[in-house]
Amino acid sequence: MSNMMSPPSDLVLVGHILDAQGIRGLVKVKPYSKEPEALFSASHIWLAKPPALADSARPLSIKTAKEHSGQILLGLDGIADRDQALALKGSAVYVSRADFPEQDENSFYWVDLIGLPVVNEQGQLLGEVADLMDNGAQSILCVKADGLKEDRLIPFIASVVKSVNSDLNDPKRQIVVDWQLDW
Repeated sequence: MSNMMSPPSDLVLVGHILDAQGIRGLVKVKPYSKEPEALFSASHIWLAKPPALADSARPLSIKTAKEHSGQILLGLDGIADRDQALALKGSAVYVSRADFPEQDENSFYWVDLIGLPVVNEQGQLLGEVADLMDNGAQSILCVKADGLKEDRLIPFIASVVKSVNSDLNDPKRQIVVDWQLDW
């Protein structure tokens, strides 16, 4: 096992371990985004068995990572057989935000959008991003607003989303959309 480093403060939940794969200790990870690049660029993942939280996660070095049928097969340091891999089943998989590859200015990691206020071009607050989903053609913002039972579903496409400021250090972080309160 890796030495017990304490988890960094910037851990991002990127998926969970579904199962063992084969007999050589590979684990199958279900990624929570359709762009799981962070699992390919990181040297470590951090694992925590629910209900444990990220701050109790333990690090494992990634030896190999490859995509397979929409899942990621990971070879992990110190996990050499099926029994060891099965013991990790159900674990939440975290990656340090610092290990994410750089994005260009017009693309965003879903995790960076969660919690952002969403306002329309008239300056009316529509709510905040609670989740994102993908309908195959596009990503959709699930915007939760006080007093509304249903989330507002707003397509995350250029014709609707006018600007995104996800800078953690900017008090004006928000997403501006061409969307009305009564839609």
